[in-house]
Amino acid sequence: MAFFRSLLATTALLSAYSNAEGVQGTAFGFASGTTGGGDASPAAPSDIAELKSWLSDDTPRVILIDKEFNFLGTEDTCDDCECCIPDSNSCGSSGQNAIKTDGSDWCGNYPTTTCTYDNAGLEGLTVASDKSIVGVGSAGVLRGKGLRLTSGVENIIIQNIHITELNPQYIWGGDAITLDGTDKIWIDHVKVSLVGRQMFVSGYDSSGSVTISNSEFDGRTSWSASCDGHHYWSVLGYGKNDKVTFANNYIHHTSGRSPKVEFANHWHAYNNYWYNNTGHAFDVGENSNVLIEGNVFAQVDTPSEPDSGKVFAVTSSDQSACKSALGRNCVANSLVSSGNLTTSDQSVLSNWPSDEGKADVMDVSKVASYVVANAGVGKLGGSASASSTVGAASSATPSASASMVKRFGLPFVPAYSQAGPGTSSMPALPSFTWKTVGTPKPTLPAPAGFGSQPQAF
Repeated sequence: MAFFRSLLATTALLSAYSNAEGVQGTAFGFASGTTGGGDASPAAPSDIAELKSWLSDDTPRVILIDKEFNFLGTEDTCDDCECCIPDSNSCGSSGQNAIKTDGSDWCGNYPTTTCTYDNAGLEGLTVASDKSIVGVGSAGVLRGKGLRLTSGVENIIIQNIHITELNPQYIWGGDAITLDGTDKIWIDHVKVSLVGRQMFVSGYDSSGSVTISNSEFDGRTSWSASCDGHHYWSVLGYGKNDKVTFANNYIHHTSGRSPKVEFANHWHAYNNYWYNNTGHAFDVGENSNVLIEGNVFAQVDTPSEPDSGKVFAVTSSDQSACKSALGRNCVANSLVSSGNLTTSDQSVLSNWPSDEGKADVMDVSKVASYVVANAGVGKLGGSASASSTVGAASSATPSASASMVKRFGLPFVPAYSQAGPGTSSMPALPSFTWKTVGTPKPTLPAPAGFGSQPQAF
C-alpha cells in the first residue's frame, strides 16, 4: 500500500510539472506571432528579488511561477493616510472608499477619511520585453502586486497565474495587469480576484495588438463599489487604436466595466461567458468598434450600455452579415435571464483589421460549459486555448465550499435544445478562498440594484 501511495504522489508531482516546460500552445487573434521569451530555458526565480530582476532585465526569459510570491508588507503600509468616501459608497464597510492618489483630483469634494493600505499593490511589477511568465500547475500566484507593461514593451506572454489581493477595500488600491504603450501581448489562463481597481487596464497610449483568452475575472468581494458583493472595476480598454481579441473568458460577479472600451479601439469578443453581472457588461465609447459574437450572457442586467461607440452584437437574424468582411458567418449570442442586447451597427465590419486572422468561433451552445471548465489557472491541459481551435471541455471544475455557495449562489450553465436556451444545470463553483486584508470581513448585503455608479477613469 505504501508503494502505491508513493507511486500516486510521484504521478501527481510529475503531472503538476508537466506544464513546467513553459508556454503551452501559440498565441492567436490579434496577438498572433507573440513568442515572449521564445526558446529561452525555463527557470523559476527563488525569491521576490530575483523575480523582480528577471522581469525587468533586457534578457529574453521564460519565467516559471512555481509558488506564491506574497508581496504584502514588502513595501510597508500607508497608515491612516488620506482617503475619501465617494457617492457610490452607500453601504459603509461593505463598500469601497478611495485612496487619494498623488497628482489626481478624483476625490474632488467627496468627504475625506483616513485608511490604511498596502503600498505594494499600488503599482505593478515592471515587465520588460521578450518575457514569458508562466505558472506551474495551480501554484503560480502573485499576491499583493500586479504586472505593469509600459513604455514600448512588446512580445509578452502571461499564462496560468493568479493575481489577487491588491487592496480590494479601496478604489485605486491597485490594478492587476496594466498595459500602456505596448504591442503583441498574450494574456492566457490568468485568474484575477480581489483587486481595488481594474482587473485589466490599457491606456492611454496604444497597447497595440492584444489577445486575452481563457481567463477568469472573479468579481466576488466583501468591498463592493456597487454595494452588492460584486466588483465594479473589471476590464478597461482605454488604449488609443488598440486591437484586442477577447475570447473564451469567464467574467462573473461583476457590476460594470466588463469591459469599458473607448478611444478608437477594435475589440472582438467571442465565446465568453458573462455570469451574474448586476450592472452592465459592455460600455463602448466614442470611435470604438466592437464585434460581439458567440457569447453567453446569463443573469446580466445590462449586456451593453447604449453608448456612442459602434457595436455589432450578432443575433440569429444577421449572422450572414459577416460573410463578405470576415469570410464566414458570425455566431449569434445567447441571453439567459438577462437584459437586451440590441446594438446592431454592421458598419463595425467595414474596416475590420485583417491581422486578427480568421477566428474559429464555437457554437454558442458549447460556450458556457467549456468556459467554466477551462478558463483560469491550472487548466492548461484541458483546454485548446492555446490555439484558435477550441473543443469540448475536458477538465473538471473545482468544487465550491458550502459558505461560498450560500453567499453567492452557484453559477449555472444554460442547457440548449434546438429551440434555443432551455433549463439550467449547475456545475460546481470555481475554487475560492477569502483572504481578509486590513479590516475584518463584513457580512455582504443581499444583492440589490446597482445604485450610484462610480465616477469614470
